[in-house]
Amino acid sequence: MTITPPSFPDLPCGQRCLEGCPIQSKMIRLQAGLVSAADDPAAPMVRAFFDGYAQLIENSEEARRIYPYTIVLPALFDLVLSAKYAARAIANAGWTYCDGSDYGDRPAKYFPFLKACPRCTVKRNHRPAAKSNKPPSDTIGTIACDVTSLILAEYLARVAPGLHIARSTQRAGDADAVIYGDGLVALAEIKSSPLVIYPLEIQLPERLTESREGEAAPMADHASVTDDLTGPLSLYLPQWDARIPLGPRDPAWPYATLTRFVADPGIVEIVLAAWRDLYEIYAGSRQGRGVTERRRWLMCGCGSPVDDSKNAPGLDRTDDIKKGTYQVLKYGTSYKDQCLKRVIRAVLVSNVFPLRLYDTYLADMEEVIWSKIRHIISSDNDVMSFTKAHIFNLYDSLLCLTDSRYRDEQLL
Repeated sequence: MTITPPSFPDLPCGQRCLEGCPIQSKMIRLQAGLVSAADDPAAPMVRAFFDGYAQLIENSEEARRIYPYTIVLPALFDLVLSAKYAARAIANAGWTYCDGSDYGDRPAKYFPFLKACPRCTVKRNHRPAAKSNKPPSDTIGTIACDVTSLILAEYLARVAPGLHIARSTQRAGDADAVIYGDGLVALAEIKSSPLVIYPLEIQLPERLTESREGEAAPMADHASVTDDLTGPLSLYLPQWDARIPLGPRDPAWPYATLTRFVADPGIVEIVLAAWRDLYEIYAGSRQGRGVTERRRWLMCGCGSPVDDSKNAPGLDRTDDIKKGTYQVLKYGTSYKDQCLKRVIRAVLVSNVFPLRLYDTYLADMEEVIWSKIRHIISSDNDVMSFTKAHIFNLYDSLLCLTDSRYRDEQLL
């Protein structure tokens, strides 16, 4: 009989649990379902982006100052997620025609993921209705989890090579990912959601026509159209009127073209600057109107009729905060409390820190610790005593790409 070697043999738990550990079988099942977070078709693109960023900040102290990793990581998240949406959702139908004549632009077709023409939203302060091609919520969650794990894996490889991240392939498994190193196994619940999803664009050489009363006439602006998908495509960054060429489709589309493109530090800077503009608007640091007000409608969760406010980015969604909080508590009661090595931690992970909901939902919970009745070693009217080994943080870390909170020094 052939014996299959364990996945991730350097994982401190699972196959390496202490004898008699009550959760060894659960950890072995979890271990068996792990794959490297870097095992992803977008991995070369992520590495190229980090390399381009490294060149950017090597040549510019100003870039290092204004584009810290708390901008780089979430901006990269939205770029990679947009590429994955495009690869999965692109179709002949679902395009919106924009003739661009009101502001002197060339005509174009857009494949948007929100319910408005992205170009007119910014340039005309008008939001003509468009078909949204956003995937269903379950698919969004899976893609966002994969992208978060991938970016963290590459980041850790560069700044903390002793730490690794593996994502779970078990759909009904307890953890979305595991961050591990010597003496550490952090079970991660990932609740990520984009700030912006860049639409696809096809620029046209001339305005389209349609038959009207037996004669050719200019096509109605923002009509639903199709495309044969044989020509060059781009991701469109409407807030900067910038384009990231994706080239024509091939088996490696769109990652191979993006990998070459984002290796250029100048392109990396455009992506970072464009994303930072939107994030500052979202964070409320720009209170002006005009262009700023228009750009709000490019962001997920911006509100009716463009996108449901429930689709706010990152952890700024009450359902995800509540579900995530339960999950880290479950990690504590079902894993941390029973681990004989005391190496397990519970981490809630996201791309965007909950700027709008933190004070209401999480601030009062940041210092929560807990234990179980069976761990009481003494009790009187005023004092109940526990050993330190049986007192646990609710969150060992609230780990977000834009900002984080830590309650355990091993995760710093």
